[in-house]
Amino acid sequence: MSKKRQTLEKISTILLWALIALYFVSTIVFASDPLAATGILQLTGILCLILHGTIRYGWKGTLAFVIIAYVVSTIFEDLSIHTGFPFGNYHYDIPVPDGSRPMRFIDQVPVVVGPIYIAVGYLSWTIGSLILNHADRHLDEKINIFLLPIVSAFVMVQFDLVQDPSTSTFQGFWIWEDGGGFVGVPLVNFLGWYFTCYLFMQIFTIFLARNQKLVKTSGLVNKKSFWMQPVIIYLLVAFSYITQYIYNINNNTEIIDMAGNVWTVSNLYETAVTVMLFTMLYSVVLATISLYKDVNGDLKPVQI
Repeated sequence: MSKKRQTLEKISTILLWALIALYFVSTIVFASDPLAATGILQLTGILCLILHGTIRYGWKGTLAFVIIAYVVSTIFEDLSIHTGFPFGNYHYDIPVPDGSRPMRFIDQVPVVVGPIYIAVGYLSWTIGSLILNHADRHLDEKINIFLLPIVSAFVMVQFDLVQDPSTSTFQGFWIWEDGGGFVGVPLVNFLGWYFTCYLFMQIFTIFLARNQKLVKTSGLVNKKSFWMQPVIIYLLVAFSYITQYIYNINNNTEIIDMAGNVWTVSNLYETAVTVMLFTMLYSVVLATISLYKDVNGDLKPVQI
């Protein structure tokens, strides 16, 4: 590996740890400001993708992930707003803080929605890869081409299970026009999320399988600390709902969804934390165990 690449990797490592520290602080500082917290999550995830993904796949592979995730998610978001498929019936109502600049849309979808799929998508993709013993590095094993997007999409939907009720039912960034049984959110939304996430991850997996030369095999990718960085960021995303719950623990304001169901803000966040502990946190544990159980430190699948 060239000296220039080594220097770039050192800089990327320092910047990623600094990003993790700043994001940790933001989960506490912005516990009372959901709009800012969402924006910081987008920024953190995308910066992680740039700093981490380019070392892993180079610029070509990273750009492919961005384009595929944005295009597929935006198409299906817009389709659902018009037809109800695949997420159900809803529309966006994201507030603009100062009211001076209108929200920009691609048809009916705010342009800021795609970056959430990109940011959380990369974190989920990485965790799915780790759970499957670096499956993205072993796509010559055909089963991994299908298992990787299947598992990674589950990891991403876990995030939506935690965030959707607070972001929609309470904050009203989008409105479920028929309400829903999961704290105001319908089951079809999560089925739609899984379908959409699986699809863009499956497309990217096929792209990567046909371009395995993009996958880097030396330098930082051989260090466990490199792989723990996106795992920690995903963990901090989960942790942010604990800080929001603490902030709202005594908030007994009642919220009525479009189906007429009544929820309190404190119970809503308690539900989010409960779900997070047994979904997002569980995936972090699985990924960490998978990463550290190979005592030899290599990236080959562990033989059972």
